[in-house]
Amino acid sequence: MWKKIFIVLIISLFLIKWVYALGIVPAIIEEDFTPNLEKEIIYRVSDTNKEIKIYAQGDLAEYVKFNKEKLDGRGEFIATLKLPAEIKPGRNRIFIVVEEVIEEDEEVIGSVIGTSVTIKGVIDINMPFPGKYLEISLESHDANIGETVDFELEIISWGKEDVTVAPEIEILSLPDQKHIETLQFKNREIKSRETIKLGKSLDTSKYNAGNYRAVATVDYGGDKPAKAESDFRIGELIINIVNYTRQIIIKDFQPFNIEIESRWNNEIDGVYARVFIFNESEILTDFKTSSNSLIPWERKNITGFFDTNNFDKGFYKANITLFYYGKDVGKSSSKLVEIEFIKEKKINILLITGIVLGIIILVVIAWILIKKSRQKNGRKTKDKKLQNNF
Repeated sequence: MWKKIFIVLIISLFLIKWVYALGIVPAIIEEDFTPNLEKEIIYRVSDTNKEIKIYAQGDLAEYVKFNKEKLDGRGEFIATLKLPAEIKPGRNRIFIVVEEVIEEDEEVIGSVIGTSVTIKGVIDINMPFPGKYLEISLESHDANIGETVDFELEIISWGKEDVTVAPEIEILSLPDQKHIETLQFKNREIKSRETIKLGKSLDTSKYNAGNYRAVATVDYGGDKPAKAESDFRIGELIINIVNYTRQIIIKDFQPFNIEIESRWNNEIDGVYARVFIFNESEILTDFKTSSNSLIPWERKNITGFFDTNNFDKGFYKANITLFYYGKDVGKSSSKLVEIEFIKEKKINILLITGIVLGIIILVVIAWILIKKSRQKNGRKTKDKKLQNNF
């Protein structure tokens, strides 16, 4: 068996072709709309030795023509853009797609060895709205208590008229969405088709750890203000016990799993748990789990093993204590839980044997009845044929 696998791997290594990094230049082109615009764009495809097919997708794709539909490896092609007299307002995005073609002989033992790579160039055609019109987006980042949360507000003026904006960011707690504070920006003018990016920082020293929402509102004198939202988290050096093994079979060594979750925006090292299981009067056993690290906000299982043979059926108390380090600061947290020990369910061989034999007997009886029924129907058919002959 292993010899066959080794031979297949060796053959596959010889059949696999070099993987090239397919690229297209230019990657992005941006144009302001002009009625009946005609434009030729020369594209260069690099770093491939495969056949390439070329096509367009997205808004206004029907207004793009190519001088070639395929390329035999790297090379150049021309995309000719012929726009109509009118298009919809806003950003109209066209994708210029180049896609590698996989040959049939690249299929080996039922699996495709070659990899088809697709790359897209972008053509953005911008058409302003009549009057005033804004689009905004808001980005935020997680932080720990005492650090700053940085916001980036992007404002794009898609209207034909210049606007004066009054941006602000409201901070809400989650899940109750209670207002906490509002961050103000100074008023400013934005020209038609202009894009600006504004930054703001939030001091979290007076905040509690938890989940929050930032709501950006930009009033610009339009029908209604432009709005955008972004959720963020403020962390603290703590690990929560999310779940744990609640039922254990009494049989030799058994695993004890603890699901933990980081509530910190940095890596936490050396995370392990020590578990004490006891009754009302004494500690019956204690053990440690494996040691792990947690990336920011990660949820993970850690596992320990212990001997269950000295336990009787019933409920026991357990103390789970977590130990961990973050930025050279050691911490611990504990949780008191209840665990049920149960006896192993033994398989009743006699009962299973009886059930299997019963099923077999029923199948045999059904088969005999069906056979007799067919034989009876066969005799009736023969009798009818004889009567018809006479």
